[in-house]
Amino acid sequence: ATIASFEYDRSVDFFGEGILNAGTIMVIFAFFSTLIFGRFFCGWLCHFGAVQEFAWWIFGKLGIKPKTINSRLITFLPMFILFNFYIIPNLSGTMYINDSWELSLDLSYPQVWAFLPGVVIGTLTFIIDGFLIVYLLGRKGFCRFVCPWGAFLKIPTTLSTFKVRKTGQCTHCNMCTSGCPIGIDVSYEINNYNKVINSNCTSCMICIDDCPENALSYQFSNPISDFDNIKISDFRFNKKSFIHSKIKGMFISVR
Repeated sequence: ATIASFEYDRSVDFFGEGILNAGTIMVIFAFFSTLIFGRFFCGWLCHFGAVQEFAWWIFGKLGIKPKTINSRLITFLPMFILFNFYIIPNLSGTMYINDSWELSLDLSYPQVWAFLPGVVIGTLTFIIDGFLIVYLLGRKGFCRFVCPWGAFLKIPTTLSTFKVRKTGQCTHCNMCTSGCPIGIDVSYEINNYNKVINSNCTSCMICIDDCPENALSYQFSNPISDFDNIKISDFRFNKKSFIHSKIKGMFISVR
């Protein structure tokens, strides 16, 4: 038997027709695994992320160094795309569920080939997502500013039990921030909150590997006590981040 598309948006087939397909299983798996490990899927399995990393590598080989944009839009734009183009249309469709709705398991529905783009669309996606967006918005620009499923995983990421945590003495070398593929000021967060709280963190572990003092670890903590000294405002756009002299040339902060 052929396994169908693992695209997140195919979960609408479950709500509309009761079909538990590969897309629905992916949504369930991604949500609950993110509650434990953070956005591990985004950091290790996402094909869009891989394309952007390839583009960043090519830019580096060509001596092109795009600056990474830091903005409030990182929070609002992906949420707008998620609700406007996915959640609201799909929810409106479920309002007309008929009597034929029946729970069933069909991992081959819909056929994967029905959703794969042609050569032209695929090439344009590769160029726009992999190169144009990265050039204009910086490393992993699509993940931070556009991806609706990254937005879907923000809340479970915030509540995840495993996070990058400060477990040693920081010397403020900012190697962790310089190497972060998702554009997080890791140094600022670990020194203010003793962990990375940014919901864009993809648990890629690069900051841990880059730290010359071995001051970072990927560790478990009880989520109930994990937010004792953190306020809601700490998750907002912060003007105090990305301003250290060693990294400020790599980022552009806009409202």
